Amino acid sequence: MRSTATAYVSARPRYGFGDVVGLLFRELWVMVLVFLVVLAIGAAAVLTLKKTYTAGASLFVGAGQEYVYQPRVGGLTDRQSQPPAPGEVAQTEANIIGSREVKLRAVRALGLPFFQKPGKVSTDPVEKQEGDAIKFINDNLSISTTPQGSTIGLGFESDSAEQSARVLNAIIDQYLIYRREVFQDRSTSAIASQRRAFEDELSEVDRTYEAFLTSNDIGDFAATKTALAAVYQTTLTEKFSVENQLNQAARRLVTIEAQLDRVPAEIALQQDLNVSAQDQILTLRTEREQLLARYQPDSQPVRDIEARIAGLQAYVATGTTVGAKEVRLGPNPIWTELETTRITTQAERDSLSARLASVNRQLAEILDRQARMTRQESENATLASNRDVLTASIREFQQRETQSRADNGLVRAGADNVRVIERAVAPTRGTSLKMPLMALVILFAGFTALCVGLLRVFTRRGLSTPGMVGRTLDMPVLAVAPVKAA
Repeated sequence: MRSTATAYVSARPRYGFGDVVGLLFRELWVMVLVFLVVLAIGAAAVLTLKKTYTAGASLFVGAGQEYVYQPRVGGLTDRQSQPPAPGEVAQTEANIIGSREVKLRAVRALGLPFFQKPGKVSTDPVEKQEGDAIKFINDNLSISTTPQGSTIGLGFESDSAEQSARVLNAIIDQYLIYRREVFQDRSTSAIASQRRAFEDELSEVDRTYEAFLTSNDIGDFAATKTALAAVYQTTLTEKFSVENQLNQAARRLVTIEAQLDRVPAEIALQQDLNVSAQDQILTLRTEREQLLARYQPDSQPVRDIEARIAGLQAYVATGTTVGAKEVRLGPNPIWTELETTRITTQAERDSLSARLASVNRQLAEILDRQARMTRQESENATLASNRDVLTASIREFQQRETQSRADNGLVRAGADNVRVIERAVAPTRGTSLKMPLMALVILFAGFTALCVGLLRVFTRRGLSTPGMVGRTLDMPVLAVAPVKAA
């Protein structure tokens, strides 16, 4: 057998690929031993692994009222925000599922013995036991979402199919309870308190407003002001009418007084006339008719009576035979009527004058009342505005309180935007990583053996091959002498 002589030099050896391969073959038994030891250890560890069972579940989440911003003060629908995208809602709900509170509630719902090995009772503090159980859930729980999807996928892996399903279902149940508590509207009591405060303020404002109206003798300010304006127009119209009537009465009185001056107060009511000549003629004519009954028309008695009749007629024809015999005087009816009309007209004028004075006083009072109401209008507007604002606020807060109470009731009843698509059931098939892990163990054992071999190669002192000698000393190797056996 031939071998190169080993020379010890202080220069750093220079290796070639063939030199490294050759030297590794020299360390083959060491590498095989290391490989077998590492493989045995890794195989023993892999063979101790149990099958794992993964329980799965899925949830559908939508954007509910809790994701829409509503101002605490102001209109209920004026400034509402748009709900977020489905992916954002799913991510938020996934964060709630993955919160420590949900996991802690699930641990407490299942009980600490559920997470301990059978037959082994832990003596650690409750806080540490709960922390270990939460760590167990953290290590085995998986939550998956999609950027634009509304579904959340859940998975839990353990070495027990029943345990995986029970833990995952407990997480889902506690999540549904916890999210209702998280999104529950807790402003109902605050809204009711603020509403009562507004009601107290409204009572105070009402008392102030009632005192203002009572002190100013006002029932309803707007109605009173409108009524005053209507009364003013009516009274003003009445004033113009009374003035016209007064002018007419005064003019009629002047006319009647002027007529009274021209009409005598007394006139002859009865006058007897002296008509004796006419009576004598009638008497003579009667006698003539009587004589004609006894005498001829041309007889002397008849002619005498006719002569007398002719003489009296000639006398009457002169117009001096008729004269006033007796005259009776009395009040003139026209004067009396004019005086009565004058008195009536004067009374009417005085009445209209008094009525006009009364209407003027009423107008002055109305104008004064309107002026005072104009001065009080700003105070009334302030008080009325305060009442209206407080009334509107009370109505709004009553509506908010009712809606909040109804919403809390609906949430407690389970009316939310989360639906369980599929609950977890115990998986029938388990998964094992023995084959992939065994392959990794073999690769790791080979890599470890190779590393050990390379370590021994590169830590060996001296130049072991002719090629290393030539490269290290930078000189040709002319011959190789065999190593003499000891």
